[in-house]
Amino acid sequence: MNNHLQHKPHIAQSYCFKENILIYPVPLNKKSYKLEVSYKGCKPKVSENIYSKDGARDKIWEMYEYFYDKRE
Repeated sequence: MNNHLQHKPHIAQSYCFKENILIYPVPLNKKSYKLEVSYKGCKPKVSENIYSKDGARDKIWEMYEYFYDKRE
């Protein structure tokens, strides 16, 4: 059996948590969200884009992988 935590999205998420990179949805109403990124203790940045619940989830995973791929 494969360990689901060994898949790239989960490895990327774990890396981000260890590096204090947090990405989370900020609800605007019951169906719309913006994303907030807190990078290593700096003031969080809020996205300009508005996402649905599923769109926000997908974008968060995409952003975890982005930061993982850009690591030094």
